[in-house]
Amino acid sequence: MPQDQRASPGPNGAPSPRPLAGSVNGPAAVGQQAGSQSPSGDAPIIMNNPAIAQLEVDDENEDTVSIYTMDAYPNMTAAYQVDRPHHPGSGSAHDDATIDSARTLYAEDVDYTTEHDRTYCGDYFMPVDQTEQTRQYVAHQVYLKLFNLELTTVPLHNPSYILDIGTGIGEWAIGMAEKYPRCEVFGTDIAPIQPTHQVPFNVEFHIENAEDEWIRPADAVDLVHFRNMEGAFSDWRYIYQQAYNCLKPGGWIEVIDYDDHFTSENFLSYFAPDSPAHLLAKGILEAARVAGRPRGIDHMSKELLEELGYVDVKETVYDMGVGSRENSSYGSFYLFTVVTGLEACCLRSLTKFLGWDPKVVRDMCKQTALETRAIAEDTSRTGKFVVKLRVMVARKPTAQEQWLARGTGAVPTESDCGTLRDGDQSTIRSVKTVKTAISDATGQEARPVSQRSKITEG
Repeated sequence: MPQDQRASPGPNGAPSPRPLAGSVNGPAAVGQQAGSQSPSGDAPIIMNNPAIAQLEVDDENEDTVSIYTMDAYPNMTAAYQVDRPHHPGSGSAHDDATIDSARTLYAEDVDYTTEHDRTYCGDYFMPVDQTEQTRQYVAHQVYLKLFNLELTTVPLHNPSYILDIGTGIGEWAIGMAEKYPRCEVFGTDIAPIQPTHQVPFNVEFHIENAEDEWIRPADAVDLVHFRNMEGAFSDWRYIYQQAYNCLKPGGWIEVIDYDDHFTSENFLSYFAPDSPAHLLAKGILEAARVAGRPRGIDHMSKELLEELGYVDVKETVYDMGVGSRENSSYGSFYLFTVVTGLEACCLRSLTKFLGWDPKVVRDMCKQTALETRAIAEDTSRTGKFVVKLRVMVARKPTAQEQWLARGTGAVPTESDCGTLRDGDQSTIRSVKTVKTAISDATGQEARPVSQRSKITEG
């Protein structure tokens, strides 16, 4: 991207956030001239980027503008904040002490490094610079098109607390805050690249590392959301356990990830055996092993979630067409995210953990990008040029389901009920309520725990 189109430097040289689709004035109009300024004074991210502006999308009966976040909820009126601080006593789902603990790391303490002209945060392998933010923005539009402008696949009924882990530029969190204006939405990330103004009042962004202990209240969250976090964590079991702890009984977890392009047999099968794509694939997997953060989709494991106590685990697989030939609606945009993401996901991993020369890596990524575009646009090609997108959802059992799982027919004592919570976070204090629920679920009269123990011993 030309230098005059990059965001102004933030703390420690990191790029400042640019206005997102969730701003008051929305994104730059598709027909806006390149070089014109948004109301905030920043350059519109889409139309000032020639690589994106040249993409053509064939939406025969659809308005191209409809892919943007604000257009997803045309009847939604959301109040917006300008650099809103946290106000004690505002009715937050967690107390002031929790807020203070969650904010022990401030923007000026973030560890930014520049390697081979790309900006990184901490030890994460993907960059966080303006080029990567642009790619994330376009990727969000692809998801909106794929899911018919829906932001999640789980059923939500009047949610009060939503958590987005690895929020990136914050587009998804902003969209959820707009859709559910009475819900508190929190986006967490190791890099503060989210907008700090002109966002809904009910969204906040916190600088947090999900691999550390989660400073979140137990049994409080309606949805914990992960998207494109493949390769980010060394221990997904720990991540899923932390999510389970903070979910309400009945709350959901949603994990969305691609089959990694470098582990997808279908994707690699279109490249010649001597293509640099295969060398990059082998290198990336080896670098991930050395780094201790495996790539691929092993973390999308039904068995793992069920071991941790989740129920209703379901995985849905989508074929993501690469290029307009595969999908006229979003194919060109998805192709853009693939080719621009090659260097982003390869450069640091291969140079830092395997000692590859950065120029060699860039040349290989460039050649692979050219081959990818050629394959996508090849009209003589047979077969679909697709990448699998996997969406895995799971639910934390309700209070009644948890008691049923502990022993069929047993009911809690009065003291047990002090810690038993239902789906709206209110404490169940009546044994009769639970007893009735168990009877309804099993068709049998529920017996007290003490009585069940005597029968078992006899």
